[in-house]
Amino acid sequence: MTQSFGAACVLIALMWRSLASAQPTYPSRPVHMIVVYPAGGGADLLARTLGETIQRQTGQPMVVENRAGASGMIGTTACKNAPPDGYTFCLVLSDVVTINPHLFKNIAYDVDKDLVPVASLAETGSVVVVGSAVPAKNLRELADYSNANKDKANWGSFGVGSSSHLMLELFNKSLGASLTHVPYRGVPQLVTALLTREVDVSILVYGQVSQYLAKGEMKVLASTGARRLPQIPDVPSVAEQGLNSAPVNWYGVFAPTGTPAEVVARMNQLLNESLADPTVRKLLDVQGFFPVPDTPAAFGERVKKDRESWRPVARSLNLSLD
Repeated sequence: MTQSFGAACVLIALMWRSLASAQPTYPSRPVHMIVVYPAGGGADLLARTLGETIQRQTGQPMVVENRAGASGMIGTTACKNAPPDGYTFCLVLSDVVTINPHLFKNIAYDVDKDLVPVASLAETGSVVVVGSAVPAKNLRELADYSNANKDKANWGSFGVGSSSHLMLELFNKSLGASLTHVPYRGVPQLVTALLTREVDVSILVYGQVSQYLAKGEMKVLASTGARRLPQIPDVPSVAEQGLNSAPVNWYGVFAPTGTPAEVVARMNQLLNESLADPTVRKLLDVQGFFPVPDTPAAFGERVKKDRESWRPVARSLNLSLD
């Protein structure tokens, strides 16, 4: 009896192993990546670049869909509502999960309940830039210019409630400036507005404006992080110029709650391997991105930490956008 039972256990184990090995390797079909911003911006570029690498790794394409609007909430809500089968993810800027919960009362997703952290991708090397016609060489001069031109001096952001919007409010409050907020749908529209003098100043990733800086069509006044950017080491940070700094922005990938843990782990592995690819690293460097690969658990902890860091900023500015 005992021998028969043991033989049966061995047979069942072999059967399960055989069935498991017969299952297709993930992914076995195209992966859908929702980018919550318009085409042409940093998130879109990052998604398509990593998607090409993942296709070479797995043989399966990553289909990028741009679902922009409502400060990233349209695309994020679509991600939340997607089947948790491991074939739909979303790539977001940190604003979507660290700032939006503090500003919007009627937000359609709960970061902790509806989304699963998958992978941290890259921090953004952002800069404060002004149009070439703005007579300012630093933040203090920009504040003075805004006060002398209260009827027309303005600040363009990539959305109401975005980190760029909050930095404007901090700028006005900390340096006594008088810039008016003008929101845009995404980065391409904002760059055009700067070039055509619709707006005077904004915060953008260095790589998004480097070509215009080289041509003299824009000027950079400060880097927004705690450190100066290696691409422009002579440009001081916002903190060095008297403006309170805020948590560094980053891009990350999430999945709908219920996505199998093994799929989350596999996608994290694929994305981390993509970030290590020399071609990808070179592109990130040119764009002013800093790769920050991490485990899903560690990434989840960063999301919570940064969300708490933004809380007092949002409260101090008394902003409510619903």
